[in-house]
Amino acid sequence: MVFNSVDFIVFIIPVFLLYWLVFSKSSVYQNLFLLVVSLFFYAWADWKFLALLVASTLINFYLGLKIHKSPDDRKRSIFLYTGVIFNVGLLLYFKYFNFFYEGFYEILNVFGASSNYSTLSILLPLGISFFTFQTLGYLIDVFNEEIEPNSNLLEFSVFVTFFPKILSGPIERAASFIPQIQDKRKLSYDVCVDGFRQILWGLFAKVVIAENCAEFANLIFDNYENNPGSVLLMGTFFYAIQLYADFSGYSNMAIGVSKLFGIQLMRNFSTPFFSTNISDFWRKWHISLTTWMMDYVFTPLSFILRRHQKKGLIISIIVTFILVGFWHGANWTFVVYGLLHGIYFVPLVYSGRMNTEQIVAKGKWFPSIKEIFKMLILFVLIMLTDVFFRVDSVKTGIDYMNRIFSTSIIDAPSAIYGNTTIITIMLIGIFIAVEWINREKKHDFEISDYNIYLRWASYIFIFVLILFFGRSSETFIYFQF
Repeated sequence: MVFNSVDFIVFIIPVFLLYWLVFSKSSVYQNLFLLVVSLFFYAWADWKFLALLVASTLINFYLGLKIHKSPDDRKRSIFLYTGVIFNVGLLLYFKYFNFFYEGFYEILNVFGASSNYSTLSILLPLGISFFTFQTLGYLIDVFNEEIEPNSNLLEFSVFVTFFPKILSGPIERAASFIPQIQDKRKLSYDVCVDGFRQILWGLFAKVVIAENCAEFANLIFDNYENNPGSVLLMGTFFYAIQLYADFSGYSNMAIGVSKLFGIQLMRNFSTPFFSTNISDFWRKWHISLTTWMMDYVFTPLSFILRRHQKKGLIISIIVTFILVGFWHGANWTFVVYGLLHGIYFVPLVYSGRMNTEQIVAKGKWFPSIKEIFKMLILFVLIMLTDVFFRVDSVKTGIDYMNRIFSTSIIDAPSAIYGNTTIITIMLIGIFIAVEWINREKKHDFEISDYNIYLRWASYIFIFVLILFFGRSSETFIYFQF
């Protein structure tokens, strides 16, 4: 039941009405209703692993209480390590077992100790990378006494299973989410309208931008051996836009849907392509994952390696981004993807500019020539690195890159010239222009300060684009993670 499906519309309308008309008497009623709805939503998507989600919720709830109530640090540590082993163990088994299993047998084959093997048919539970990171972060925060453990099983269960975020995030923190559901939510017209705006923009990003880009990206990547470098370069462009529009579209819809129920999820993308360095890019790209990795991996690792100064900082960054890449899937391509992003930080570390954060051309309509140049260079770098996010093997990725930078890169990309290409590029231009205009606001389609006529003209314009240029899709890219 994806957000851009008829099934979801049929689902969300009665849920919204029941939530505010029947179950709005108290926070308990609201939370109980959200829990039932969320479990139903997850079961609809992946009923085979509903029991796993419930078990994970109960075990982490219990461990959080035990960490807090244990009288000495040794016992507290035991319960924390138990939680780490449990949550990481779920990921290692369901997501990475075959990866390590195959690697083990390949090593044996090198030494002639084994010949044949077969992988196990392990299904990947939807959303496991997201809800395990949520609960793991919760246990660490409780252990570090940054938050009090939640002793209300109903509230904690809603935190873990809340349906807008369960399948692909954002990865929420208990400190920001749980206080919102402890009191009765009140219906706010302005919040709901803003939620619908975000849903509309997310839908546009997904079905118009991402899906139209996917038509070209899939065609080019699936037949890259028969295309010149110029076409392959355009394929990387379309895939980079597709990846961003797909996931930011999902995140905007998830955040917008959540607003309909009086709950604010964290922003997951903040116009990352308007960044001028890699550090700023990762502050704006998949923010919930980046901040999680920074808090729970980079910070403790950099503290351990602090005596090595800049070298220790570089090691911490590279290790963190290798894990960021590997979080996305059990494939060496994701390791390479993360490694490359970690390496891109090295010049910033040595120049002392790693912590610079800025909004390009703040308060201005247009960026400077220098800012344009920096944004373009960074975008091309990100675009080329995304090749390893898209391909099935490192060998294919290297071959793809070699073909881009061959003499055929100067060939005219006639294979994808046509009206459809021009229309798609024009749609991308509209997408980028709207994000540029709203880059200093709370989200990409925050137009509440416009007059009523301009707002409605914007709604109608986006709706017409969806109607005429939207393409159907049954999934989102990040569902596989």
